[in-house]
Amino acid sequence: MTVTQTGPVHICLVSDTSLPNLNPALADIADNDFFPPKRVLLLCDNRHLDQARYLKETLVGHGLVVDIHTIDDGIDPVDMSYLIGQISVVFETLSPEEKRSTVLNASGGGKALSLAAVSVFMRNHLPAFLVDARNDRIVWLNGEVGNTVDIPDNALLEDVLSGNGFKVVAPKPIRHTLDKRQMVLGRKMAENVKKFSSVIGAFNGYMSRAKGNEGYYRAGPVSHKLMKNPDFEQMVDYFCETGLVEWKKQHLVFRGLEAARFLRGGWFELYGYGVVNQLKRDWAEQNYPVQIGDIACGLNIESPTGSRNEIDIAFLCNNRLYLVECKTGYFNPRSHPSGPSSTMLYKLDWLKDLGAPASKTAIFSYRSLPDHDLERAEQMKIDVVAGWPDIMKLRTFLENWIEVPQTS
Repeated sequence: MTVTQTGPVHICLVSDTSLPNLNPALADIADNDFFPPKRVLLLCDNRHLDQARYLKETLVGHGLVVDIHTIDDGIDPVDMSYLIGQISVVFETLSPEEKRSTVLNASGGGKALSLAAVSVFMRNHLPAFLVDARNDRIVWLNGEVGNTVDIPDNALLEDVLSGNGFKVVAPKPIRHTLDKRQMVLGRKMAENVKKFSSVIGAFNGYMSRAKGNEGYYRAGPVSHKLMKNPDFEQMVDYFCETGLVEWKKQHLVFRGLEAARFLRGGWFELYGYGVVNQLKRDWAEQNYPVQIGDIACGLNIESPTGSRNEIDIAFLCNNRLYLVECKTGYFNPRSHPSGPSSTMLYKLDWLKDLGAPASKTAIFSYRSLPDHDLERAEQMKIDVVAGWPDIMKLRTFLENWIEVPQTS
């Protein structure tokens, strides 16, 4: 095929989720002249016009030329010839040069619209494909183009969210450059979760009372009881190895407010991020069937209605959005089911609707959760990794949690 001066064109059918259109439009696939496109035409019915606008804004941000065309599919019974006619009108807006480099992404839209669009392309002897969302690959509907093709994970978390009308607002998400000492801290804390989970609450409480003085933060003296507790002593020694805190007689002195915040729970979020990041590196080296894409911490997300929430860890893998909330706090098993832990659960339940075809959510808790919270999490289809021995097996959980293509 001759590559045109204008570049390839994708015609996409818009539905409730953006990823089947977004990922192929951002893909640069070797030895395939249809990727990446220079121009995208979005076909949608009136119900999905807002979704098309969200997707257009995202793609334009990547330098693509994008047009939206509304298709009237409200006829009952469906008049296929009418749908074919509308799609043909859109197709005729392309120049002869563009027509020779146009491909149909038939993944979205209703069945009738998809069939009508495929019919137009078959008549014009042009290629069409579907996105196999479960296996994150392109399946060609025309034998002459080639076999199935894996879709590169080029989309950022911001792309996936904005493509569904959600915005990432300030402060910006963090993509960590991992500090070796801080990662060692997380590993040691995970290895000792069984004994440290009973004393970390006292440490968190101590930090919550710390006050600033000339750039340092400290509270009153650590109690004699805690000073004599070998588990507390060992845990604090691990924290001291980071260089962010040190003993001054009976006081713990933190090197600034950010150091105190990190040691109060940020270390656990960073540990979860680090385990995902290491898994990403290992799978890339092994040419594993799936590859983890973008990862970030601290995403502040605003919905189209203006409501906001923050998620601790988010990452993309295999055409899915994975969301994780990390906690080191204590949840009282005698607390009311509508207490503080329920806020965390309902936030994750809200975040599940951010637009990926099958967003998955989980709670990583350094300490165990009450039974009523575990039951509610199960009802909401939120996975839980909590306390001993779960935290010691965090990588194993991730290996099983991330969905792998079905090769059979």
